[in-house]
Amino acid sequence: MTHSSPSLTDTRPARRFRDKLTRQTVRLGGVMVLVTLLLLFFYLLTVVVPLFHQASVSLSERFTLDTTGVPQYIGADTRNQLVYGLDDRGVLTVAKRPQQFETPTTSTVQRAQTVLQQPLSSMDKPAISRVEASTPFLAVEKTPGRVAVWQLRFRTQYQSDASVVPQLSTMSAFGRELVVDAKAQPLSQLTVAVPDSLHGQTIPPVLAAVTQDNRLVVYRGTQKSMVPLSQAVDHIALSGDGQRLFVHQQNRLAIWRINGNDLALRETVNLDNVIASPVTKMSMLAGGRSLLLQHQSGTVTQWFDVVKNGEPSLTEVRAFSLGEGVARLAPERHRKSLATVDETGRLSLVHATSEKQRHFDAQFTALPDALAFTPRANGLIAVLDNQWQWLTVDNPHPEVSIHSLWQKVWYEGYPSPQYVWQSTSADDSFEAKLSVVPVIFGTLKVALVSLIFAVPMAIGAAIYTAYFMSSALRRWVKPTVETIEALPTVIIGFLAGLWLAPWVESHIASVFLLLLLVPIILLGLSGVWRMIPRYVRRRLPDNAQIVVIIPALLIVGVIATYLGPWLEQVWLGGDARQFITHELGIGYDQRNALVVGIAMGFAVVPTIFSIAEDAIFSVPPHLKNGALALGATHWQTLTRVVLLTASPGIFSAVMMGLGRAVGETMIVLMATGNTPIMDWNLLEGLRTLSANIAVEMPESEVGSSHYRVLFLTAFILFVFTFVFNTLAELIRQRLRDKYSNL
Repeated sequence: MTHSSPSLTDTRPARRFRDKLTRQTVRLGGVMVLVTLLLLFFYLLTVVVPLFHQASVSLSERFTLDTTGVPQYIGADTRNQLVYGLDDRGVLTVAKRPQQFETPTTSTVQRAQTVLQQPLSSMDKPAISRVEASTPFLAVEKTPGRVAVWQLRFRTQYQSDASVVPQLSTMSAFGRELVVDAKAQPLSQLTVAVPDSLHGQTIPPVLAAVTQDNRLVVYRGTQKSMVPLSQAVDHIALSGDGQRLFVHQQNRLAIWRINGNDLALRETVNLDNVIASPVTKMSMLAGGRSLLLQHQSGTVTQWFDVVKNGEPSLTEVRAFSLGEGVARLAPERHRKSLATVDETGRLSLVHATSEKQRHFDAQFTALPDALAFTPRANGLIAVLDNQWQWLTVDNPHPEVSIHSLWQKVWYEGYPSPQYVWQSTSADDSFEAKLSVVPVIFGTLKVALVSLIFAVPMAIGAAIYTAYFMSSALRRWVKPTVETIEALPTVIIGFLAGLWLAPWVESHIASVFLLLLLVPIILLGLSGVWRMIPRYVRRRLPDNAQIVVIIPALLIVGVIATYLGPWLEQVWLGGDARQFITHELGIGYDQRNALVVGIAMGFAVVPTIFSIAEDAIFSVPPHLKNGALALGATHWQTLTRVVLLTASPGIFSAVMMGLGRAVGETMIVLMATGNTPIMDWNLLEGLRTLSANIAVEMPESEVGSSHYRVLFLTAFILFVFTFVFNTLAELIRQRLRDKYSNL
């Protein structure tokens, strides 16, 4: 006869209504959880997707300036109200940009209002140069062999409409003018560099020029140096710090070191050995560390110093094919992006480090005479036949690409391509390094190390508690271990960072000796226990093993603590850390993966223990009794019946511990040092996805590349958790189906 539950046979309307309401409430709760997860997933996507949007360029306006020469250097102020141009005759013209509210056409060309026009030279074709610092600096040959450096400032007046007023003044660091060639011959090349101040100390600017008779003249402030050259010079360029001078002569590139009055040739590079196409122009990338060479074939190559054999050496790092003979190139002021226009008028935008490129076909009808970015890189200015074109540029995240996020990148100052996460620096020329690989590596590393510590202890304790321990003692042990799970992780991280890490550093030998002795002692005690006759073991009280094991482990801990210093004196030269770092060449950080593995293992053990113990204890008694009745030993029953039946629950326990380790924040934040490096060395630090978000999100600018990449790491963490949980559920179901018939 079948007996049904009273709730199923109760026909009262009130009871049926409560049952239906409960079912619908539970169903609604499950649906809301799924909806919440989907909303979180799509919200993260909405923040991350803009990182991979392509740049866009659109023509905003056309206008003309009252100037007779051909502009050589052009630009704008930070408010985009004024534009300026320095033409080939040495005339500086500053004009107010006209306001235009309709789509420009060939017939809608306005005339800009000139607010400043001043000739800076008395020559027809003077040598000129410009450097984009906080304000533009213009070096112009006033008379043959004599150069003056001008600073163009833009001051904002807030009395009426916050208009911008230009101010032109000579640069006092060089004096009123520099006598480069006493013979009063025109200069063939001219370049200038204005380094930023360093630690409050003013660094003198540098000016370099080449005379008609091939003499290289360098001014560092008012100090002059001169070196004769053997052949004509095609191009020269100065690094941003003014300490390196690049001189291009036919197929040779000479690098000169400038240090006060000392001007010395550092090295010479034969360009024929690198690229066969001749060099047509030479310029510096933003920050003044990388040299850009434009080649006749349309290729642009990037060069910067790489330390080889202890000395810096100029090395070609990247090459970009940007069109059919790149004729105009304009780098951004603050980012490693540049715009190029080839002979067909095709515009290209490229970020040198991330190698993110975008080409725009037929953007110009002819080759522009000059090309420049606005200071904030939200506009591009081009001049064609005295007609100025203002193009609006939308390129918010050029430094982020699939290459920069997931592959090795060769950054300035690094000896080779590497995975690097470094989002901020005190250097103005710094570029963000946003590879997510180091933080993903750190997350997996800390999860693996913590599970190596936690899984053997937790599973072993669960087996002993559920299968061998007496019921009376189990009622005390299990709740006690589960109570540890309620301990705030910030307390564990605090103790690990401020107490455990210094203790491990001062007792390295003892720690490794303890890790070696504990398994050996446990295995030895197990062997001794099995050697005791069975009739003797039956007479011993329940859980007699604990009375022996706990004191033995305490004694091992004391022995390891006292033997560690002796081992250091005898075998490790008296200092284990110095032996590891100097003799073995292994890096050591006080807050390292070993410390966080111990601390994280302590936090993860209760989670794994509780779930695994419930799974083992829930194995039906008739399975165990049947195996024992058939003559199986307790160990055979455990390994061949109990553990197989409980394997779905044990696997779920391990996966729950893995999820806890992957998502843990406070312990890794306080006990790892947060160094995003990729090294399997347990004595080095690391940084995880969750800790990286907690550390850097409060300091990131909303909407910036850094901000969105942090959301990308959160999305990766979300995906990791989803994938791990899905795999765990699939494997658990397969294990349940496989061993459900036992």
